[in-house]
Amino acid sequence: MADDGYSGGIVVTIANAMVIAGFFAISLYNVLEINIQVFFTFLKWKGLYFWSLLISSWGIVLHSVGFLLQFFQFCTNDYVNITIITLGGIPMVIGQSVVLYSRLHLIVYDRRKIRWVLIMIISSFFLFTIPPTVLNYGSNSSNPAPFIGPFKVYEKVMLFGFAAQEITISGIYLWETRKMLRVMEPGMSEAPRRVMRHLIYVNILVILMDLSIIGTELGGLHDIQTTYKSVVYSVKLKLEFPVLNQLRNLVKREGHGYSLSSSHLSSFRGCRFVVVRPIFNYPQRSQQQHKIHLLGV
Repeated sequence: MADDGYSGGIVVTIANAMVIAGFFAISLYNVLEINIQVFFTFLKWKGLYFWSLLISSWGIVLHSVGFLLQFFQFCTNDYVNITIITLGGIPMVIGQSVVLYSRLHLIVYDRRKIRWVLIMIISSFFLFTIPPTVLNYGSNSSNPAPFIGPFKVYEKVMLFGFAAQEITISGIYLWETRKMLRVMEPGMSEAPRRVMRHLIYVNILVILMDLSIIGTELGGLHDIQTTYKSVVYSVKLKLEFPVLNQLRNLVKREGHGYSLSSSHLSSFRGCRFVVVRPIFNYPQRSQQQHKIHLLGV
């Protein structure tokens, strides 16, 4: 019972225990809400966006339950606890990046940039999940001493790595959305601008939440960080739905949306979305460079 949860259970004050339990409850509630929204949003249950949302949310449950079992030793077999944490943590974190990736084509025309993001996500799996998983099992073995030190270091490397990845993807959204705002005609409807600004605000919020996880870990609050992270990832998934609702409302209000080649719609196939005529006129050159569609839920 030491090391702030890096090995075995933890000894905490009642206040910290209540915080951890509170984060656990919030995470589960958010996941329940996310799953209800997903199944009501999608007409056909298939596609990368659909499954990445679901699998990432289910990972949050396993991640939260695993740490609750380990920290308070509800299950005294730490190998079981670590297995549950791992089976939840990987889809929770990687799944969030896949969610961002699966709708990246909404605003990014350059396929090379999208492919680069996919390569980055695949690389992060090997760099930031396999080594800490091995060290985590070692830290909870019968001889944890050689593993705890490296695990503490790699835990921070993992947090920085995944945060950098999500900040990079969010940064791409910010950059591309800003470019779209620049080419919008001054006399056009305010609705598309409002949607674009909303996308900017959401991605800024995602970046701030990633930084808050790092701050909690660097503050020496590993036990709090692990449960707080589940809350953050559940909130980030919930932010997907305001984005989709904004797009839906725009389509209903304006009666038309951006154009995009049908091949880009594959990951959203099965969702209750509409794709119609261009919502505003770019200059001819910009129109070729910025193929976008708005999707309504």
